[in-house]
Amino acid sequence: MNIGIDIDGVLTNDDNYLMDTITKYVFENNLEGLKRPYEYEYGKVNWNQSILDDYREKYFWEYCQNEPARKYASEIIKKLKDEGNNIYIITSRHFTTKDTKEGERSRKIAKDWLKKNKIIYDELYFSPDKTKEIDGLKIDIMIEDSPETIPTFVKHTHVFCYDCRYNRDLKLDNMTRVFSWYDIYSKIRKVCTSI
Repeated sequence: MNIGIDIDGVLTNDDNYLMDTITKYVFENNLEGLKRPYEYEYGKVNWNQSILDDYREKYFWEYCQNEPARKYASEIIKKLKDEGNNIYIITSRHFTTKDTKEGERSRKIAKDWLKKNKIIYDELYFSPDKTKEIDGLKIDIMIEDSPETIPTFVKHTHVFCYDCRYNRDLKLDNMTRVFSWYDIYSKIRKVCTSI
């Protein structure tokens, strides 16, 4: 089976990181607080581009380098690989799809982070439109968290939606909600018989 895995929100809990650092940044800069805490990424706040850029400069690179992998992610991915599955990491993390100095830095950090966290994979893709990789690699299951992209992905493959506060309203055909990496492992066995 070909399994696609997103990084942010799936291999990491970026939402908790964002909540912690956004509220700290709001406090330190005397800004208006969270407007929509259940929204995806920066939809939580009403920031202009200048504030967003300043926040990212303070916290984005630290997150990319030091946020730990979710519990058991490495262990389950290794089990899946040992069982003969192909593992493709497919991310559209900020900067990684850009042909810039920041893009090069972000891609290197992502590769180093995967190695540091013992996440094994067959190939790593930095993609602004993951459907190209989903179709081209014939992905059987895509593990994703984004409420913006899952509605498109379910038209191309079965999606395991990693449960997060910002995607709880999603209820789609061809989608299975998952809550942890061991939950992913057990549900792969159930879902793959019906794919």
